[in-house]
Amino acid sequence: MTRQTEKNAETLIQENLQAQGWDLTDFNTLTKGYTLPSGREADYAVLFDGKPEAIIEAKKPGKDLYAALAQAKDYASEVGVTLIFASDGKKILRQNLQARTLPEEIPRFPTLAELKEFFNPVATELYGTLRDYQKVAVSQALAAVQSGREKFYLQMATASGKTIVAAGIVAKLFSVGLLRKTLVIVDRDGLADQTVDKFTHHLGDNFKVRRLTGDREVRFADICVTTVQFLATNQKYRLYPSDFFDLIFLDECHRSYFGDWHPVVEHFRSGGAWVLGLTATPSDKETQNTDHYFGPPVFRYTYRQGVQEGYLADCEHVKYRTNVDIEGVHDMGFDFEPEQLGRAVDVPQRNHLIAEKYFELMGSEPVKTLVFAASIPHAKNLRYALIEKYNELHNLRPSDATAEEFIVAIHNEMPNAKDLLQEFQKIRAPDERLEILDRARNGKLTSPIPLVAVSIDMLSTGVDAPDIDVLLMARPTKSKVLYVQMKGRGTRKCKETDKESFKLIDFVDLARIEEAITNDTPGVEDALPEEVDIPAPKEEKPEREREKEREPEHREMAIADVPVWLVSSEVIAPQTLQDIKRQIESQIKPAQDKNTGRERFRQAVLAWSYLKEEEPVDPRYLSAMGFDLETLRDLYGEAEATVEDFIAVVRGEKRFLSPEERKRQTVIRWAKGGKKLTNEQLEFFLMLYDFKQKNPELTVQQLFKSQLLTYRGGLPKVKSLFGNLKSFLGLYEEAKEISPLDYEKEESDER
Repeated sequence: MTRQTEKNAETLIQENLQAQGWDLTDFNTLTKGYTLPSGREADYAVLFDGKPEAIIEAKKPGKDLYAALAQAKDYASEVGVTLIFASDGKKILRQNLQARTLPEEIPRFPTLAELKEFFNPVATELYGTLRDYQKVAVSQALAAVQSGREKFYLQMATASGKTIVAAGIVAKLFSVGLLRKTLVIVDRDGLADQTVDKFTHHLGDNFKVRRLTGDREVRFADICVTTVQFLATNQKYRLYPSDFFDLIFLDECHRSYFGDWHPVVEHFRSGGAWVLGLTATPSDKETQNTDHYFGPPVFRYTYRQGVQEGYLADCEHVKYRTNVDIEGVHDMGFDFEPEQLGRAVDVPQRNHLIAEKYFELMGSEPVKTLVFAASIPHAKNLRYALIEKYNELHNLRPSDATAEEFIVAIHNEMPNAKDLLQEFQKIRAPDERLEILDRARNGKLTSPIPLVAVSIDMLSTGVDAPDIDVLLMARPTKSKVLYVQMKGRGTRKCKETDKESFKLIDFVDLARIEEAITNDTPGVEDALPEEVDIPAPKEEKPEREREKEREPEHREMAIADVPVWLVSSEVIAPQTLQDIKRQIESQIKPAQDKNTGRERFRQAVLAWSYLKEEEPVDPRYLSAMGFDLETLRDLYGEAEATVEDFIAVVRGEKRFLSPEERKRQTVIRWAKGGKKLTNEQLEFFLMLYDFKQKNPELTVQQLFKSQLLTYRGGLPKVKSLFGNLKSFLGLYEEAKEISPLDYEKEESDER
C-alpha cells in the first residue's frame, strides 16, 4: 500500500505545475519553503520581482484542504498576498482574498501567464496602445470566436500592424478565459525569428514566447512560433496532440498552407483549435482561394485607408515602359515562368537604362533602395549596371569596385544572405548613410553594408526596413499578390528619417494591377502614359580591364543583347489619385452602396448565428432587416439564387461564379455536348481557350512556344486530334460567340 505523505503530495504538485509550463528551476519565480517574517515557512510561494504574490500549501491526501487553505490565508496576511491555493496533488482549492470570494475547487493550477494576467492584465495595457482600427480588428476576431467561427482571417495592409493585432487578440482571448496556448505558423525561416521578437516585445512580460525546436520543454511555452516546413517534415505535427493548442495563427495565410502542407493546419483544427489567418493580399487562385477556405475576411484595412489616416507612407509612382517584349514568356496562369522571365528581361541595355533612370531621379548618391530582379543572374547583372553608372557619375574608373560595398545583391544562394539582410533592415539616418559612403570610398568598410539591395523574391515579404525610400521594380509580374507585397516593403513610415512617402520606380507598368487588391481608387483605370522621345541607346563599349588591386567578383552577363529604349514614361503623384477620385465619386457611388448593402447583410447573418447558433436563418428575420429575396438578387447580381444560396455565400460555404467562370462552364458544355469532343480533345481545346482568354493578342507562334502545349505533343498532336490547325483554332472563334444565357435557353428548349 502506497504511503500518503506530504512529501508525496509536494511531488504531485510539482508535476502538476510542470505540466502547466512552470520552470521548477526558476527559483526567482517559484520557491519552495518560503520563510515568512514570523519565521514560519509556507510550502510554496510565487514571486514577481522578488515579492510574494501567491502561496500554495501542500497536504497529504485525507487531510482537510479547507483547513490547509485557512493556514495559507494566515500566512498570506503576513506578506500581503491576495491569492492562495491548497492541494494534495490531486485536488486543488483556490481563494481570491482581494475579491473576498469563497474557496473554489479548480481542475488544474494556473499557468505562469495566467497568474501574471491576474495580477497585471496585459490585455488592458496593450489595448490602450492600439490604434482605433486595430481595436476594431481585435473586437471583430473576438466576435468571430464567440459566434462559433472555426476559421476566419483578417485582411490588413502591409505595415498596418498585423502582429500587434495578433498580440491583442491573444491577450483579449486569454483575459476572458477562452485561450491558454497559441501556435503561430509562418512559412519562412527569417519570419519565425522576427515573429518571436515581435510577440516577445508586446507580450513578453506576461507570456512565455518560444520558437519550436526539438527541445521538449519549449512546447510548454504560452506562445509557440514555428515554420510550416518544420511541422510538415516527417509529420512532426503528429508529435503534438490535435487539441494541444487553442489558437493557430497562419501568417501570410494566402499561401503555403494548402496542398501538401495543409494536413498540418487540419491536424490542429480537428482538435478544436481556432484557425486565424493574417494577410495583406488574399489569393483568388482556384487552388488556394483564401475566401473559399476562411470565408470573407472579418476585418479589412486597406493601404489607401492607412495613407488617408496618416499611418502609412504615401507612394509616388514613376512608370517607364520599354520596348522589351515578354509576350513569349510562358504564362503559368498566376505569373510568368521564372527562368524564362529572367532570360527575357536580363538584357544589358535594359539593365543600363534602369540604372540611368534611377540615378537621374535620385541624384548621384544612392538612397535606401530595394530592387526587385527576375532571377539570380539578372540580380547580379543589374547590380553591376548600377555600380558602373555610379562610377561614371563619380568620375571613377569603370572597373572601380568601391560601390560593391553598398550596392549589394541578396538572394538565397549566398552563404551570408541572412547577415546582409539584417544589415539592410537596420534603420540608418541620412548622416549615417553618408558616413557609410565615405568609409567605402576610403576603403574602411570591413564588410558590405547594403544601401541598395538587389534581390529576387527573398525580400518581397516579411522584410521590415521602414527607412526604404525607393522601390525599383525591374521584375515584371502578373501576380497581384506578389506585386502588392513588393510594394508593401516601402509603405512603412520612419520617424528616424522623417520618411512620409516613398518612390516606386516601375519598369514593367504594373501599377493598375494593384487596384484589385488594395482598392486604392475604386473604378479608376490609369491613363495611358504620354509618349516621349528618348535618344537611341549608345553602343556598348568593349569589355574593360578590371583594376587588379580591387577586382570585383565575376559577373555573368546575358548572352544576347538587343537595343532597348523607352517607349513612354509617366509620373503618378498621390494628389493625382485624389483628383481622379473626386471626379468619379458620383459614378462609383452605386457600386459602393451595393458593397455596403452586402456587408450589412453579412453582419445580419453573423448576428443571427451568434444569437441562434445552429438554428437556420429565418427569411422573415432577413426581410425585417431589409433583405428580401429580390433585394439580395439585386445586391449580388444573381437572378436565379435563393435566400439559402446567399446565406451560404456569406458563411463561406459556397460562392457565386464570376462571369468568366460561367462562360467557361458554358463553353465546356458546348464542347462536350454540341461538338462531341473527346476528353483528350477537350483538354487541348481548353488550353487554347484559357491562353486566348488571358492573352487575346496571342499569336499562333507564341501559342506553340508554350511549354504546357509542347509537353503534350505540340503541333503534331493537335493535327492528329483535330485534323488540321485551322479546325483547332476555329473552335475558339466559335466559342467566343457563345452566350451562357443563349446556350441555357437552347438546352431548356430541347428539354
